[in-house]
Amino acid sequence: MKKITPASLKKSLFASIDDILEHKDKYLVNPQTAFSRTQKISFHDAMLFPIVAASESTSVEMLDFLPVSKMPSQPAMNYRRDQIKVSAFSNLFKDFTAKLPQNKTYHGMYLIACDGTRLNTPYNPKDPESFVCNIEGRKGFNQYHLNTCYDVLNDMFTDAVIQGYFSMNEKQAFCEMMDRYPKDKPALFIADRGYASYNVIAHAMHNDHNFVIRLTSAMAKNIFDCVKEFTNLEEFDIEEVIHVGRIRTKEAMSYPNYHCIHSRYQYDYIPAGDKKIDAFQVRLVKIKLSSGEDEYLLTNLAQSEFTISDLKYIYRRRWRIETAYRCLKYVSGMVHIHSIKNHFIFQEIYAKPIGYNYCAAIMRSTKAKNSDNKKYIYVIDKTYLFKTCIRFLKGKLKKIQELFIKRKVPVRAGRKFERILRRQHADTLQYR
Repeated sequence: MKKITPASLKKSLFASIDDILEHKDKYLVNPQTAFSRTQKISFHDAMLFPIVAASESTSVEMLDFLPVSKMPSQPAMNYRRDQIKVSAFSNLFKDFTAKLPQNKTYHGMYLIACDGTRLNTPYNPKDPESFVCNIEGRKGFNQYHLNTCYDVLNDMFTDAVIQGYFSMNEKQAFCEMMDRYPKDKPALFIADRGYASYNVIAHAMHNDHNFVIRLTSAMAKNIFDCVKEFTNLEEFDIEEVIHVGRIRTKEAMSYPNYHCIHSRYQYDYIPAGDKKIDAFQVRLVKIKLSSGEDEYLLTNLAQSEFTISDLKYIYRRRWRIETAYRCLKYVSGMVHIHSIKNHFIFQEIYAKPIGYNYCAAIMRSTKAKNSDNKKYIYVIDKTYLFKTCIRFLKGKLKKIQELFIKRKVPVRAGRKFERILRRQHADTLQYR
């Protein structure tokens, strides 16, 4: 396999941008005239700017991105970006990610965590999709919801769905991303309890995907009637067949573990009133945490191949998407949106995972040397590496590996901190 370097990845990213321009009929608003003449801001610059832009305003970010001798105005950059469709960035994210190596698997499967995060965007009361003002006397705010799939072992975002505040539906986004996941790449999807539903289970099973989903105790008891018999056990492992349908006839209700989905709830594989019944073999596992709390995991992995310890390991890996979101939002700069226009916002949201995947691929290919007399294992400082790689994409630095290879931080295994739950507005909770 060819060695991964910052220069080779940069070349690969630029090749993906060139491919977008070759199909300009699909990705430009006016393909006959847009970017047809040589200008101060090229198509490459217009595509790369949302990827590398940080926390400053557009005009200040341009000072660090374009040559000062030929510095265009801020409206010129906005005009160039206005000529590019959002689909150009979503396709660039897909195309560039497909070129990145995915070497790490677990039992031959990629561990794909699914989660979402909220993004506050510049104040725009004219946007009905994102503007929220439900508290009298208080200024409103704009917010979008980003849903992503994330390969936890290879540290890369693989898919994304953007939803407005009022159209936010994490379960639907999860189903959409499972449906379009490549069939030739075996995956094990991991999700928290907010994603548990019969429709999500059906999408995973019909697409031949494996999954591990955390459940609330109420949902666990709803799926398996026999859970009540094992409530006194610290851990248990039950494997049974559940039946899902849309009707309440005597024949349907005679099926063991039968669950009737009301017509007002979404279940994509059986229309309301249809007599079809789906049968899924699933497995429910109860785990006792060190804190004394009970945790329930639902999976379709076979008992003979995956023990309870294996499921604990798999679900613990899900937390990596939380740390990836922190880096994506605050290191890569996703929280700093540079426009109130919707398509500019979407451009920047799709652009940031591209920059994240670029930097993470460099980090995976670079190893920090550890001395034998050190107390801790040391790894490369991820924040410093990301900032360095962004400057390399801008063309401000020529050789960067020598810079971040010496910037190492210790890994302090076993540290635990009490989780701080942030207060949410009452108007926000009713849409969850």
